[in-house]
Amino acid sequence: MSSKHRLTRSFRTLSALLYVLNIVVCVRFAAKPHYLDILVGALTAIACLVMLFVAIEAPGPVIQRLEASKFGDHLFTFRGRYMMDLLIALFLFAMGVWGVVMAILTLVLIFGIRFLGVKQPDAFNEIFRQTEGEPGEEFHLESGSGEAR
Repeated sequence: MSSKHRLTRSFRTLSALLYVLNIVVCVRFAAKPHYLDILVGALTAIACLVMLFVAIEAPGPVIQRLEASKFGDHLFTFRGRYMMDLLIALFLFAMGVWGVVMAILTLVLIFGIRFLGVKQPDAFNEIFRQTEGEPGEEFHLESGSGEAR
């Protein structure tokens, strides 16, 4: 197995584990008998569950439904995942000590994946899909044309 495949498998596994732990924190927070705690905890747990499905690309019917929807297709790109992780992290910050810990870990993971994209563009492109607005090789440094203006 190549190092690229090992690296992408490691990031997918870490993402899945992180989303499962985020769901545990959300359910624990939603167990409080307050309306807003239940609402925020449940909605954040659902968002984490959807992102877990996106990270592991299973179960098949859910993934097909997400791919067919207008919004769901963006979840498979880095920009979509980044935005969802930021939203999840913001809600986790309001969920006590464990929520803060998990929010920080969520942000560290997404910034780690971004760092992976800079260092290993092939592995990054294996994890995320490219949209029409994103070029396939996004991580090239462009040199100037040399013209003085």
